Amino acid sequence: MGKGITDIQPPQGFAAQTGAAVTILASSHLGFALSTTQVCSGAVMGSGLGRKGGVVRWSTAGRMVIAWGLTLPAAGLVSAGAAFLAGQGDWGITTVAVLGLAICGAIWAASRRKPVDSSNVNDVTPVESAEPAGVVTAALQTVSPPPAGTTTTGAGTIDGIPAQAAPHSPTPATTAVR
Repeated sequence: MGKGITDIQPPQGFAAQTGAAVTILASSHLGFALSTTQVCSGAVMGSGLGRKGGVVRWSTAGRMVIAWGLTLPAAGLVSAGAAFLAGQGDWGITTVAVLGLAICGAIWAASRRKPVDSSNVNDVTPVESAEPAGVVTAALQTVSPPPAGTTTTGAGTIDGIPAQAAPHSPTPATTAVR
C-alpha cells in the first residue's frame, strides 16, 4: 500500500496508522459501520498527500474504488447463490460446503506459489502504472530541495542555473524520496 498508491516513509506510516485507529475507534464508539480496509487506504493516501512532494497515483486509487463498488454486489450474489443451494435440502448444504472447501483450497494453493516469509517480506517490486513515465519524478523534482553537494551561487540560482530551470534540467534525478 505504501508503494502502490503513494510512496510513504515511516513518519507518514505512523500518521496513517494513527489516523486510521482514531477513525475506527470513533466510528465504533458512535456505532457506525465501516470498512477498515477503506479507512486504512484513505489514511495512507492522506498521509502521502500531506508530505511535501507527496503524489498519489490516482489511477491505482480509482481501481480500488471500483473494486470496493463491486464487492458488495458480488458478495450479495455469492451469498444468494449459497442460500438458494442450501435451501434445496441436504444435497444443497453439502454442495455449498464442498464448494467452500474447494475455493479455500484453491486460494491456499495459489498462495504457496510465491510464499512470503522473513527473507522476502520487504522485497520491492516495480509498480505498474498507467501514468506516463516521469510524472512522479517531475512532481518530486519541482518541490524537492537540491541534492547534497550543489551550491547556491546567487539569488534564485542553483549551481548557476536559474531556480525555475533546475527541475527541468536534462540530468536525471537520482535522489531517494524523503
